[in-house]
Amino acid sequence: MNFYLVFYIDKILEEAMVRFAKSLKHSMFYYEHNGFILRYTKRLIGFYETFFKQIGFLARGYSYYKSEFLTEISLDDKEILESDRLLKRLVSIDGLLNIELPIIKNRLLAVHVHYSTKTEIHLVTGMAILERGSATVRFVLHELGIPKHLLKPTPQHLKYLNKVLEQYTAGDQKSVKDLLEHLDRNYNQFQKDCKAYYGGTFYEFYTKKRMVNVVGDIMFSHLTLKEIAYNNGFSSYDTMYKSF
Repeated sequence: MNFYLVFYIDKILEEAMVRFAKSLKHSMFYYEHNGFILRYTKRLIGFYETFFKQIGFLARGYSYYKSEFLTEISLDDKEILESDRLLKRLVSIDGLLNIELPIIKNRLLAVHVHYSTKTEIHLVTGMAILERGSATVRFVLHELGIPKHLLKPTPQHLKYLNKVLEQYTAGDQKSVKDLLEHLDRNYNQFQKDCKAYYGGTFYEFYTKKRMVNVVGDIMFSHLTLKEIAYNNGFSSYDTMYKSF
């Protein structure tokens, strides 16, 4: 496992929380139901952990989920905020930084921060619940930890693979060979580098990333399966189905 995958998994979990928050945007009941948000987001994280293991983005044999916790933070208590590094990060997310107090409207915000210790990279994700007329924010959070001993430093000469992947994913109509020619890279060596870096071929890894996007669309969009297949670069629903 390399650091690119950690950053990618981090990004996907953040996007999932943002999309979940938007799905509840017009619902008022959740302001009194921490338990519902806690259960749903825990299932969501559990699903992604299992899925990432199945497609090889996370090593099997480890439980990455660390803990769940509910906490309330008074935004006008500066002494508490300055004394806790994690709390300070939580109240610095978009939507909370420099917020006018008391809170002027009900809001549900996705929360996603990360930090590192000597042994693990920690991902903290969940929801912040803001209620009109209050100076307090309720957090419904989950913490995951990725052991650093599972991570392999990326050799400098392999970092060009991320650039190829980003440009190819952007859909600029260039083939992999065209991109490699532009970067003055040998195709045969590229195949060997992909095996070492991604654990398989370039297209296998690219397909897995599209599968992750498909899963997100199935859970959070109202698109049909055919529309989801098309939006994620599959030629048909059958082609998308076979990828899974």
